[in-house]
Amino acid sequence: MNLKSILKSLVVVLLMMQSITVMAQNQVTISGRVLDDADLTLPGVNIRVKGKVVGTITDADGNFNLTVNQDPPLTLIFSYVGYTTQEIEINQATTSGLVIRMEEQVMYGEDVVVSASRVQENILTSPVSIEKMDILDIQNTAATSFYEGLANLKGVDFSTQSLTFKSVNTRGFGANGNTRFVQLIDGIDNQAPGLNFAVGNIVGINDLDLESAEMIPGAASALYGPNAINGILLLTSKNPFEYQGLSVYAKTGVNHVDEKYHDMSFYQDYGFRWAKSFDNKLSFKVTGSYLTAQDWVAADYRDQGPATFGVVERGATERGNNRFYDGVNTYGEFQITPGAIADIAIAGGNTSLAAVRNLLPDGQLGLFTPDGFTESSFVDNTTESFKLGGALHYRLNDNLELFGQFNYGSGSTVYTANDRFVLDNFSISTAKVELRGSEFYARAYTTQENSGDSYAANTLASLINQATFLEPYLTAFANTRLGGGNVDQAHAAGRAAGRAAQPQPGTAQFNQLADALRQSSIADGGAKFLDKSKLWHAEGSWDLSQRIDWAEVVVGANWRRYSLNSEGTLFALEESGDEISYNEFGAYAQVTKRLLDDNLKLQGSLRYDKNEYFKGQVSPRISAVGTIAGNHNLRGSFQRGFRIPTTQDQFIDLDVVSRRLIGSNSLLVDRYRFQTNTVYTTESVAASQQSGTDMLVVEDRVSQEFKTEKVNTFEVGYKGLFMDGRLLIDAYYYYSQYKDFIAEIDFTQAIPNGMTNPNPDANTPAQRQQIVNGTVRTQRYGFDVNATGTVESHGWALQADYQLPGGYTIGGNVSFNELISQDDLLAQGFRASYNTPKYRYNIKFENRKVTDRFGFNVTYRWQEAFLWESAIGTGIVPAYGTLDAQVSYKVPQWKSTLKLGASNLLNDYYITSFANPSVGGIYYFQITFDEFFK
Repeated sequence: MNLKSILKSLVVVLLMMQSITVMAQNQVTISGRVLDDADLTLPGVNIRVKGKVVGTITDADGNFNLTVNQDPPLTLIFSYVGYTTQEIEINQATTSGLVIRMEEQVMYGEDVVVSASRVQENILTSPVSIEKMDILDIQNTAATSFYEGLANLKGVDFSTQSLTFKSVNTRGFGANGNTRFVQLIDGIDNQAPGLNFAVGNIVGINDLDLESAEMIPGAASALYGPNAINGILLLTSKNPFEYQGLSVYAKTGVNHVDEKYHDMSFYQDYGFRWAKSFDNKLSFKVTGSYLTAQDWVAADYRDQGPATFGVVERGATERGNNRFYDGVNTYGEFQITPGAIADIAIAGGNTSLAAVRNLLPDGQLGLFTPDGFTESSFVDNTTESFKLGGALHYRLNDNLELFGQFNYGSGSTVYTANDRFVLDNFSISTAKVELRGSEFYARAYTTQENSGDSYAANTLASLINQATFLEPYLTAFANTRLGGGNVDQAHAAGRAAGRAAQPQPGTAQFNQLADALRQSSIADGGAKFLDKSKLWHAEGSWDLSQRIDWAEVVVGANWRRYSLNSEGTLFALEESGDEISYNEFGAYAQVTKRLLDDNLKLQGSLRYDKNEYFKGQVSPRISAVGTIAGNHNLRGSFQRGFRIPTTQDQFIDLDVVSRRLIGSNSLLVDRYRFQTNTVYTTESVAASQQSGTDMLVVEDRVSQEFKTEKVNTFEVGYKGLFMDGRLLIDAYYYYSQYKDFIAEIDFTQAIPNGMTNPNPDANTPAQRQQIVNGTVRTQRYGFDVNATGTVESHGWALQADYQLPGGYTIGGNVSFNELISQDDLLAQGFRASYNTPKYRYNIKFENRKVTDRFGFNVTYRWQEAFLWESAIGTGIVPAYGTLDAQVSYKVPQWKSTLKLGASNLLNDYYITSFANPSVGGIYYFQITFDEFFK
């Protein structure tokens, strides 16, 4: 499947949809002027015809002209940032001299959202919880970008892995790469196809081009399909018909101001947007941005090795005399024994070691880790982000708009998984073509990633140590033992020899080794991972509400294809040697019925999805919203969500030094003979080797069918206005039940003949004893399975915002999330990986118009300590609070706004997740030019 064939399909859809186009009999011409409440002209006001795609904007003097191919009457909708939207009915064929006075928005509850039901509706009557950032929120945030500002929304958790890589999550089970949360940009899934999660906002929208960000916390599969199991974020860019002109911003600042982890350095961020329309028929936009800075440093040196007995909080922050020290952010400290090194050498043809093999211990007596390298010593700390986008729109008539869109993003950043992966020259590009009418849309797009020069930091450090540290360690160890020294003396001699031979970061020898390993793929024994995977997607939706009298009905369908391409470095290949590709499709219908004079809204949705490797899934949602006394809305809903195991869950085949990660697809289960060559829980292998007694436990879950993960969520909520609309209260409670919860198990297998060859002695008493004694080669694996039973979680959130006299606003929110079934998961041998603070809150105080020119915003965010569990390690993330603040000043004669701000004003370092960097303060100055000075 390629873009050409998708475009052909779209043309067919276009021809079918032509039947809905209403042919005009006459023209309606309207001209006029738009003023504010002080009778000043308003340039750039958006004017569109209700129920159509046609519209225009006011010019620099507030004037407008519009011709519509329709008989009167018709309704014009006037909207402008910070002002109340107005609807004006036009009853004559020619209307001139129309004067519209826009009033500033002074009460809550006037926002319109789309994401909750795929149709426009008032945010107060949304059937599910929904959060929104609009243009004013984006302009007024004290955070360095709108994406960082999402952390201030109710119930949102952030995992910050670098300045430019942040993962959003809601309602538990947070992760650095969050595969339970979907992010869409103008309907395009923003995931990296090979990773199956959004890479923050590396490729996406800059602040100048974002119209709104809408977020649904919790399951959203009934409308949006697989993987929207914990939430979905919909980012909508500005249409070039509706937002025209040139906008430019320049932001410069500093971070690392106390030089605790790095020298003070500049933070620079520049961006632009240019859009223009021709006769309200053709329009285009071009956007771009570039950011560069010295990134935050991951500098957690606490020991997580055997000496801590699994509790990193006990760990020392340096090696000292601990021969198996393994710092969280020091790399290359893999566990090995002199006996294991000797066995590898003997297998490679070194016969001289056989005679002294009995002097080289295995097990606990021989265990040691090489000296590691800190992340900051060899990972380039410069982060960059370059984004370029464009769109071309054409109105075929008043009812149809055809447009193409392209976005490209590249840069260098770091993300955390089972390793710290350095994404160097990483890029993602998306291309979309869409046909949109007043009742429907049909779109097709592709997302393509290129890992560039990306590599795994721990893998790189480990390979350098394998090449330089181990041989001298073994030689000195053996010589000391031959000379009559004991094991401790031999380890000391070995470490001294290893250190003497080990090259240090910055030296020519280290750089030469590191460069060679970064240029060689993991499949070829290097540290570079290759990924050029692609995603192809086509979908359509049709709102039949104007064609059906008894209810509001929306239907839609989609098709998707994943084409993996890692050249065997990340994903397995087919038996034929070809890369793996697979398809999935889905369809949905939603029915809404309004009763009791629109004071009761009942809604039901049903969706069916099928992936070629899994059984079909049905996702229902039912909801009811009741309105009392106009401004008080009670809602209740039930919905089911699900996630299909990711491409990595299914097909990963990756050596991460400490173990091998294997996908759970039957292709790999058979290839590695997990059902014929017995596998044992790694915990039981470690216990057996430590005690010298056979305590091995067979891991039989590897034979179970691998299924999709499902969640049933029940939610009740309230959203209402008090005090003439100046006080907004929003609250919800949810209860979720997960079934077939996907979690990782860790097991070990004897591989005397290699990983993929038969082992005729599997599970015999003799081989079991060899495993206990450490005298047979073994391989440790990470593998995903489904947990049994039901995993339960629940939570609640409360928000209150109040508009004080003079335009001042004070507000805040608090959220609570709890995993009820943590003990059940632990009893099954899983990490719970809930990774979410139980309590968190945000408080804000702001006024965007203290005077006509001056505004400010202050936000404080706090969360309590919580346990983080993931493949890279387990530990407590300490509680923290952080303060953001900004002041802004408008300069009308320059059509510009000056902003002085700080993210983490007090520079109190904090981490958001285990093994991630310590985040400090950024202090910046920004100037933004807007041709229409919105």
